[in-house]
Amino acid sequence: QEQADLTTRPAPTEASVTILSPRHYQVFQRESRTEGTILVNGCTSLAASRAECRITGRSLNGDVMGKWQPLPYDRAAKSFNAKLPLPAGGWYDLQVRVHADHHLPQTATVEKFGIGEVFVGAGQSNSTNCGEERIQQTTGMVASFGGLHWKLADDPQLGVADKSEGGSFWPAFGDAMYDRFGVPIGVATTGYGGTSVNQWQPDTHLFNWMMTRVHQLGPLGFRALLWHQGESDTEMSADEYFAKLKSTIAASRQNAGWQIPWFVAQTSYHDPKNLRFEHVRSAQQRIWDDGVALRGPDTDVLTGDHRDMDGLGIHFSPKGLKAHGRMWAEIVAPFVERQFD
Repeated sequence: QEQADLTTRPAPTEASVTILSPRHYQVFQRESRTEGTILVNGCTSLAASRAECRITGRSLNGDVMGKWQPLPYDRAAKSFNAKLPLPAGGWYDLQVRVHADHHLPQTATVEKFGIGEVFVGAGQSNSTNCGEERIQQTTGMVASFGGLHWKLADDPQLGVADKSEGGSFWPAFGDAMYDRFGVPIGVATTGYGGTSVNQWQPDTHLFNWMMTRVHQLGPLGFRALLWHQGESDTEMSADEYFAKLKSTIAASRQNAGWQIPWFVAQTSYHDPKNLRFEHVRSAQQRIWDDGVALRGPDTDVLTGDHRDMDGLGIHFSPKGLKAHGRMWAEIVAPFVERQFD
């Protein structure tokens, strides 16, 4: 009888732990020069009696060899959830360990996440993956977020609305920012090639696409939004372009519920015979002068072999992509520094 009971009794269920946050290569926006906050949450397959976590890695000020610390655990929901302060830096590794009755402790690990500087991108093709060739980040400290997951920011970038798969300025921008600040850099670009500012007006598909990423990162979850657009609006008057871009910026802030810093590039270049369109440039200048957005780089100066098609195209060559990324970093880095004054 005893043998029969053993053969019909269900096998014990193996306990497991799932970490939902942080994610592999995720970058959390730091709150001060030296510190930020991470969200640690997840669930278990069985109700546990307690949970704990440990974080190890390298901060701005040296190695972090965290000790095991209690993690708030909801036994009924089989979940853990906590916001934890952490020094700026990375990459870090997180271990979560749960203790369940009649089971050995179960663990899960997430590797390579950090606390640094995060940026959202939007606009048309030169903000997406439309460069002549893909380029790569070289520091190993730049990550791209596409809405579902993070990865190292080698081209093509995740999350662009146009699904383009060529090169971008983001790896060079991220490398330059890491060299300046020594913390992981996160980018989340949402652009769509060939688009007019008309297609980014409030409640359009592209506006909502951009705002989805903004909300995924959360309030104050990134440092600034970088806008590169204007080449498609060379037949629009300066007043109209100014009014429509101003409307997009204002709506994004209202929708997000916080005063998102915007940087607007000065861009209108088409080809060697059409180097700049002054009415577009004047509208972008007015955006800066009126305090609607911060001054971005003047990318119309990137001509010749900085452009694709042997200098005849509107998109950037690999040389141009790297120069473009460095130009953005030269503009944005002083703004970041001022946040710590």
